[in-house]
Amino acid sequence: MSAWYTYEDRLRDHYLAYQLLKRKLRPTFVKAHIKTISQHELKAMYYAIHFHGPSNGQLPLAKTIPASRESFLYLTLFLSIYQITCKVNPQSRMDVPAILFTWDYFHRSYEHLIPEERPYGKVRPANFNEAWVLAQGMREGQVALKYCPRCRHNFAVFYESKFRPVCQFCELADANVNSFRPNSS
Repeated sequence: MSAWYTYEDRLRDHYLAYQLLKRKLRPTFVKAHIKTISQHELKAMYYAIHFHGPSNGQLPLAKTIPASRESFLYLTLFLSIYQITCKVNPQSRMDVPAILFTWDYFHRSYEHLIPEERPYGKVRPANFNEAWVLAQGMREGQVALKYCPRCRHNFAVFYESKFRPVCQFCELADANVNSFRPNSS
């Protein structure tokens, strides 16, 4: 920790770290954003808040978050709220207060549909780590919101994922129509 940080800087960073760790964001993500607190101290804060250490394992990737076409509805909703509440361009910088607001609003709206543990359902992002990765993905160009002229809605595109970069709502509607079409023999 450098000595040139003011007390206000450290206090602001501690409060922000508390807000992020309270939502179970991994300390590695927090450390990348906060410079005045050490990794060891962040892990200790996480333990003090949750009475257990942060989860281990591979960090989520944006391209692996969409599980099904149905999950795109929730992902598009989350990304749209985030884009609207951002005070900066989400393609250039992450807006942490906007991510916090968007996750809290989204989580309150779908609280009973989001499981705490794996296996996650169709409602994605399933946790704050995934929400953070989605915002990072927007900044890095891995995730984008596009406009569909056919259904006149925004839709999420996840580059390098198993889903084609097309409107998944239209694809799902087409699949449903084709699956219920009677046999014309």
